[in-house]
Amino acid sequence: MKLKLHFSALLISLLLGLSAHAQEAPPVTSTSSSFGKDTVHYSVVNTTFLSPQVARSYGIVRGEDKFIINVSVRRQLDGSNIAVRAKVKGSSSDLIHRTPLEFKEIIEQDAIYYIAEFELSNDERQDFRLSVNVDNRPSYDIQFNKMLYIDDE
Repeated sequence: MKLKLHFSALLISLLLGLSAHAQEAPPVTSTSSSFGKDTVHYSVVNTTFLSPQVARSYGIVRGEDKFIINVSVRRQLDGSNIAVRAKVKGSSSDLIHRTPLEFKEIIEQDAIYYIAEFELSNDERQDFRLSVNVDNRPSYDIQFNKMLYIDDE
């Protein structure tokens, strides 16, 4: 239970863009997109940002060249901000290759997250394309770029 609470706090920090290892070159990339009452939040961090215990409990492999993308959907409803389940698909690409991302759902108390792991071989700008489907409505399509750096600590 303590690990789940720690992971929830970590993911909330990720959503707020407090990522120390996935550095961003100006201009700053948005970390959310709004679609009516729904807001899709997304962030990308190096897996070394996760503690070994948290990574192990969720089956995430830590490493200097390993990253995760975290996606969640929150809905404004009657003055409340609630987590919403979604079907998340996506891909990442460098200048040459586009790679599909395999998202897994994590549900904890009042939070729902979709996490996908990927690797980089160099510091590079990645293009991300996400398709987020909520309530069988047309998907929310999001595209963003992020400069990622291999953690060399």
